[in-house]
Amino acid sequence: MQILNAENRDWKELFLANKIPIIASTLLVVTGITAAAVSNSVAEGDNIVTGVNFEGHPLAGMNAPAAKSFLQSEAAKKMQPLTFQYGNESFSITPEEIGLTPQIDKAVSEAQSYGRGGTLLENLGSQVNAISMKPQIALTATYNEELLNQKISEIASKVDTQPVNAVVNLNGENIEKVPGVIGKKLDQAKLAESLKEPLQTLNLANGAIPLEPEEIQPFITTEDISQIDTVLGEYTTYYYPGNRGDNIWLAANSISDKIVKTGWEFSFNDTVGLRSYANGYKSAPVILNGKSVDDAGGGVCQVSSTLYNAVLLSGLTPTERTPHFFPSSYISAGRDATVADEQIDFKFRNDFNHPVYIKTFANGYDLTVCILGTRADLQGNTVAIETGGSAMNPTVYRVYYKDGQAVKEEFLHTDRYYNPKDFAD
Repeated sequence: MQILNAENRDWKELFLANKIPIIASTLLVVTGITAAAVSNSVAEGDNIVTGVNFEGHPLAGMNAPAAKSFLQSEAAKKMQPLTFQYGNESFSITPEEIGLTPQIDKAVSEAQSYGRGGTLLENLGSQVNAISMKPQIALTATYNEELLNQKISEIASKVDTQPVNAVVNLNGENIEKVPGVIGKKLDQAKLAESLKEPLQTLNLANGAIPLEPEEIQPFITTEDISQIDTVLGEYTTYYYPGNRGDNIWLAANSISDKIVKTGWEFSFNDTVGLRSYANGYKSAPVILNGKSVDDAGGGVCQVSSTLYNAVLLSGLTPTERTPHFFPSSYISAGRDATVADEQIDFKFRNDFNHPVYIKTFANGYDLTVCILGTRADLQGNTVAIETGGSAMNPTVYRVYYKDGQAVKEEFLHTDRYYNPKDFAD
């Protein structure tokens, strides 16, 4: 009996020693089976799992229609017009005008994807992670870029302004200055790019978006003309009304109100452009191959020659100049400067410390070209043009005077003209 009791006691002790692990293992198996069953049940349904939310709003338990209805309501709150502010003006772009469309189905599909689409264990892991990680569902949108660009272009047309050049007027001996105006230009591509992320995420600003167009400086700024205080040099020639006079007026206006900054070279041809019928020039006499013929732009050489003399008297530097084939009736020998489209040009350079400004006046009978600039650039000198030699073979000098005394003399050129009689038929 003692042996049996001993054996019986050993069996009980063995059972007691192993029953806890057995029970624990059994519970784990049961729990795993239960969790797997729940996971499988969730995966086979369409309700959103626990933990998934949209901007802090839980979506757990919602089926597709319920989630869609909820997200549509949330999207409607975000579908506000874009408002822009510029000065005292405001502009708006509505969602409808650019085809802004929330991607509701995409967001619902994303919400439902948690805990689904994988193996049993993958789905279980995804569901457990959703509880702890609380994934956020993104609500995105699409829009029509072409329509947005059109609306931005419409706004730009109301914001953009062209710069206006500063102007120098000569009223008798008085110099009057009109300040330039800085233009504004909206960078349309930059604005469209800045709206891309807010529109695609429906993260639209509640307040007005300030527009900050770029500043466009005028070609002639207020600073450019700030030091102009005198007429450095001027010259006048005379002509008669008619086609030739109309050509003179047109070319003279083309070079008026032009600035030549320090170090710049002025080109008559580049500034005036082609003397063609299409550009408004009329037929008048010109010298071609030693013959006087009618052609578009006849008379324009009088403008370049008058400018040449004003340039010389201003102390500026001629860099390209050609005399006529025959002496000119409107200007002294050696003082002319002929021009021809794309062939012969008149150019000068500004070597002064300040800009110079060209002003012309043509009234149908006389043409005056004035060079306005800064008095200090002439260093107290006055300039005169002196000519030697004969009318057919003149030599021209520029002489600088100070206090009535010649302080500097420059040789300019020696010309040779031909007699029109030698080329007569």
